[in-house]
Amino acid sequence: MSERPGSSSGFPRFDTDAGIVVFFVLVLATFGLVIQTSAGQYLRESMRLEHDPLYTFRMQLIYLVPAMIAGFFFYKVNLQKLRKYVWWIVGLACVLLICARVAIPGVKFFGSTFPGVEVNGSWRWINLGFLRFQASDFAKITLVFALAHYLAEAQRFLQHAKITWWKPKHFCIPTSEFLGDLFFGFINPCLIIGLLCGLVALGPDLGTMALCAAVGFSMLFLSGARLAYLVPVVTAGLAAFSAVVYFWPNRLKRITAFLDPEGTKLEEGYQLWQALLAFGGGGWKGEGLGNGVQYRYFLPEAHTDFVFAVVGEELGFVFASTVVLVFLLIFLVVIFRLRRIPDVFYFNICLGALLFIVLQALINMGVVTGMLPTKGMSLPFVSYGGSNIVVMFSLTGMMLNAMRSWRRSAFPLPAFNGERDTV
Repeated sequence: MSERPGSSSGFPRFDTDAGIVVFFVLVLATFGLVIQTSAGQYLRESMRLEHDPLYTFRMQLIYLVPAMIAGFFFYKVNLQKLRKYVWWIVGLACVLLICARVAIPGVKFFGSTFPGVEVNGSWRWINLGFLRFQASDFAKITLVFALAHYLAEAQRFLQHAKITWWKPKHFCIPTSEFLGDLFFGFINPCLIIGLLCGLVALGPDLGTMALCAAVGFSMLFLSGARLAYLVPVVTAGLAAFSAVVYFWPNRLKRITAFLDPEGTKLEEGYQLWQALLAFGGGGWKGEGLGNGVQYRYFLPEAHTDFVFAVVGEELGFVFASTVVLVFLLIFLVVIFRLRRIPDVFYFNICLGALLFIVLQALINMGVVTGMLPTKGMSLPFVSYGGSNIVVMFSLTGMMLNAMRSWRRSAFPLPAFNGERDTV
């Protein structure tokens, strides 16, 4: 009997890779439940939680149900058929981002403004009374899907995707190709990225905006956009971002606190300094689960943005390094399978979902350990929050959906090598 295309003797290669990714994701989600039993015991923002030390554990466990449903949906859904509605999805994401910034005077749901809700000076949340979620999280899924769709449609205007940026020939643009490559291969996808990133920035949420821009331009670069266009635009974007931070006192103070955490430990650098103390107190082996001190009395947001500090204090450097290693292994397993994906669309779906998961984890851990300026960004699968875990599982489902696409073909397909189509 002939073997099924895309499989080999023994266990199929895809099943092994997907199983590894699913295993690591479930390990992180389970570990998040465990660490919430400690980090959520002393929430100072709500007095009613003082008599319910397992509140965040129970809520996170409840959030896991819709998260797994969302992940399974994105794993099983036919992404090719869903592409017919891509611009409707983009429109919905834009409406949600705008609504998150708006509060209708005199209209309240369960004591909160509607439809937008202000939390810690930012308008990022949509309030539906029975449900509250971050609109920027939905924008992450939309950006990956819309950009992957467009880059697949416009691949004849893109170069090969080999990372050989140092060769001068990439900066030599034939006149006959200039307009098509410029408008269809660069300006149009930049408009998609700019639209979603600009609306996210209205929050204001500059950190998520920068994350979305990094993922979007990475997808554009690896799909073959010319560096002659990318380098000036990215350079100008970084300069503009730096200027905004410089002239925005609140954001500038975060930079100065990052550069001198001890000197600003009673002001803007308070969270970072307490996180560093947590890591120092944990040492190599940690204080033991439930024996931490910083999250009890000193470290705010210990159950969300700074949950990695709780890991360092209670379980020590070795266990914190293991969490880093798990994210690294997820990245390596997926990145080595990218070249098996048959076309640009699935390639970019997988790449974008992977980058959102790994880069967000990298930023969170970099902030908590003092290697990056303070930014409110959750640790995927571990931090408390329904929006966070639902979106992370959704991105994982999209990633696995793309990874299995090469096995759905009726005939074996060559691996995507980024070669430019001939018209």
